[in-house]
Amino acid sequence: MHFIEHIKTQRWIENISIPLPIIAVVGSRQSGKTTTVEALVRGLTKKGYRVATAKHIHEANFTIDTKEKDTWRHTQAGAKTTISVAPNELTIIKKVNTNKYNLNALSQQCEKEADVLILEGFRKLVAKNPLVPKLVTLKHTEEVAETLEYFKPILAFEGSAKVEAKGLKIPKIDVLKEPQVLTEIVEKRIGPIIKKRRALKETLTIQVNEKTLRLNPFAQKFIRNVIVSIASTLKGATIKGDENVSIKLGNNKS
Repeated sequence: MHFIEHIKTQRWIENISIPLPIIAVVGSRQSGKTTTVEALVRGLTKKGYRVATAKHIHEANFTIDTKEKDTWRHTQAGAKTTISVAPNELTIIKKVNTNKYNLNALSQQCEKEADVLILEGFRKLVAKNPLVPKLVTLKHTEEVAETLEYFKPILAFEGSAKVEAKGLKIPKIDVLKEPQVLTEIVEKRIGPIIKKRRALKETLTIQVNEKTLRLNPFAQKFIRNVIVSIASTLKGATIKGDENVSIKLGNNKS
């Protein structure tokens, strides 16, 4: 391979990013979607994964805010974004049109703080998206044929309804009796993805006037090695490679 071709290939590899893995829990009303989400969140959290969830709400006038409360009054006055800061909770309320909200927009809300995003609902958004495995909750056996046609791919069925389909290899789980089985199936699917994402996690950030600059993995590694090499030569510094190093630049104006 020529040198220039090698550089181009290297740059392509360096800019690869791995999307946040998404699991969708879908099914008819009162079929056990929330119960399934709860079991999955508990199971994955116990295994050390950081889990984010998103719930699709159909009510047109629904709001998480409480009428007449201070935050509600802020939004009623015209605030597009209202932040509520409590001792153990940070809530951000944004007044936006979500009719055209997509998976990328949802992922961006939590990808820095989560290893996996679990959706409850959003059936039209994820129905045949091959990158989003589905857990389908069932109330009646008759729903099996319909869901097999509508949702792809299906990772597992959940619920008390019997699943009978010739040649069907999709596992059937009773989440109330065997929640660990559900967790194991999902972890087998997303575990390798999360491992790769963690390996590519940024190890260096640069801020200019509080704006964080985007750096590809090669730039991060190169700049980090230069900084560590310089810092290690300074008197009083003992550098192992996993320290937090902060450098501040400013104008000495008098």
